[in-house]
Amino acid sequence: MTYKSKYTALAWTDARTAALYFDHVIPVNIPDTARVDKDDPIYYEVLKGLLPHALLDSAAKIGLAAPVVGYVAYFTVTFPQTAGVTSLAGGETLEERAASNMPKLLDAFGKLVESSGVEDFAVYGEPLSSAGPGAVADPCLVLSNLNLVDSSRLTWRQILELRKDEDSVERLRNLRRAVYKDYSGKPESYIKEDIEFRISEYEAATKLWSLPLQKGILEIAMTGEALTTFGAIMALGLFGAPVAAVAAAGGAIVVGKAALSFAQRKRDIELERKRNPMAYLVRLRKDAGQ
Repeated sequence: MTYKSKYTALAWTDARTAALYFDHVIPVNIPDTARVDKDDPIYYEVLKGLLPHALLDSAAKIGLAAPVVGYVAYFTVTFPQTAGVTSLAGGETLEERAASNMPKLLDAFGKLVESSGVEDFAVYGEPLSSAGPGAVADPCLVLSNLNLVDSSRLTWRQILELRKDEDSVERLRNLRRAVYKDYSGKPESYIKEDIEFRISEYEAATKLWSLPLQKGILEIAMTGEALTTFGAIMALGLFGAPVAAVAAAGGAIVVGKAALSFAQRKRDIELERKRNPMAYLVRLRKDAGQ
């Protein structure tokens, strides 16, 4: 299994699933970028969140480079039914339209891929067993074929927000590194079973992590620092400090120690959540309501 810092997918279908694991996605089937929720962005906003940077053009009205606009136009002309057209003028059938325009569509697609500047991309949308030699060398391709997350339950807005979130991007990279490190040469069935097991372990651990506060109070009370603090409070009393002042001082010291301990514990938990390779998949499943 080879490793790259960036992965691009040529998605024949199901661009939403590809978008969960690849850095960039070139959707072949344009309707895949259509709204799945009334609050979703329009298709060109989705494309801007998926395509390689070379296919974007900030000076253009919709922010897409000419080869992208051309491909979308040819796709719609070739398959007008995707735009809601059910019949054509002059007695032309939808099948005849597709056949006659296919050469132009393929030419537009070739220009789109060439303009992307990507020389090494994975082909997503067909079984790994038939994807050709070396296809399984891509950890993103392996992940996207395991059906770990029901992407149909995610809206495009959720997916685009996830792709913009720096913590989520780092968690995805952790996951891809784990796939590269732990699953090279392993069969797909084993990878899925082991990932499911590791997700269960992670979820069990997070349930324990969510119970730190009351338990933490007892732990702080029994630490050497807390006992030293108690001794200092007693000394204040022996040297004649008023009872109320001693109590206030003791409360401030203990609460301060507790706050520092809890804050450190919270940072440790968040760091573990960020580092754990399964954290990304758990987040996806939560967003999908799984």
